[in-house]
Amino acid sequence: MKKTTFNHLWRNAIDDHVLALDWSPDGQTLAVASVSGPVTLFHLDGTRRFTLPAHGFGTMSMSFQPCPDSSLLATSGQDGKVRLWDSSTGEQICEMDGGSAWVERLDWSTDGAYLASCAGRKIRLWTPAGEMLQAYDHPRSTVSSLGWRPKRAGDERPQVLAVTGYGGLNLYTPGESACIEENPWKGSALVMAWSPDGRFIATGDQDSTIHFWFADTGQNLQMWGYPVKVMQLAWDASSRYLATGGSDSVVVWDCSGKGPEGSKPATLQSHEDLISCLAFQPVGDILASGGRDGNLMLWRGMKNKKTPLLTAELEEPVSQINWSPNGKFLAAGTEAGDVFLFEVK
Repeated sequence: MKKTTFNHLWRNAIDDHVLALDWSPDGQTLAVASVSGPVTLFHLDGTRRFTLPAHGFGTMSMSFQPCPDSSLLATSGQDGKVRLWDSSTGEQICEMDGGSAWVERLDWSTDGAYLASCAGRKIRLWTPAGEMLQAYDHPRSTVSSLGWRPKRAGDERPQVLAVTGYGGLNLYTPGESACIEENPWKGSALVMAWSPDGRFIATGDQDSTIHFWFADTGQNLQMWGYPVKVMQLAWDASSRYLATGGSDSVVVWDCSGKGPEGSKPATLQSHEDLISCLAFQPVGDILASGGRDGNLMLWRGMKNKKTPLLTAELEEPVSQINWSPNGKFLAAGTEAGDVFLFEVK
């Protein structure tokens, strides 16, 4: 097997804690959001292109429209607004009212046709032009996370948005004025992630557990044993493995066959403090983990391991990581505001 290399290409800095990272669909622009609000756009070579004012009281979420030729970037923040930007010029295209004081989450549908936002209990669906298509009030609680079901070429199923909070998981679809499916559960989900094949929805929960929801049936499985709340979830491209945080080790569940029920997860042990972020290559089989110990690690082969494939020491707690669309570049941000780019070969 060819030896994997981990080359440090550049290091830059923004003014504050790195809250979010996202890549443009062509992989040429890296957007970096700070807790205080501004969003800085870097070219792949490390050149600083624009700094967007974004949200004056603080940016909370951002996402590029996932269309091959799109330069559209959506942001949301503590001013109650959703904004659309042209990342090629740095110009704001439009501003939308999120429905509450803070707009915590954003997510584009796989085809880029819909943008979902959540603010408190308010869920809103938007077109890429900023027109509101639908508004919902989540029935049981504040929305903690949301995400569109992945769709691949030839998939003719309607778009489905999953929404979590206290009391379970609800499904919505554009054109319907109410929830199309309720999956109640007496607990509180904090984060969620669809498997790339759309078979599972995984949630990390308030009671230091994770749930696997079977999307087609609503059946759910609960997995225990985490010392703290699970706030990090990452699926591999094949949908076989789910990597989870919740400790100083990465716990990996094998979801092949009938799913993870009755199986024992693998443990990747090396961080000296809690896991802060996880991400699988979108193309490839390498898992990246970032920790509060300041280490960025790469793993291959989801078996019990104590030694990572490669390690980079970033000096400060790692707050965010994100792979480029082609899986060749890995961006990392720290709580101190440093931004790193690595090439993985």
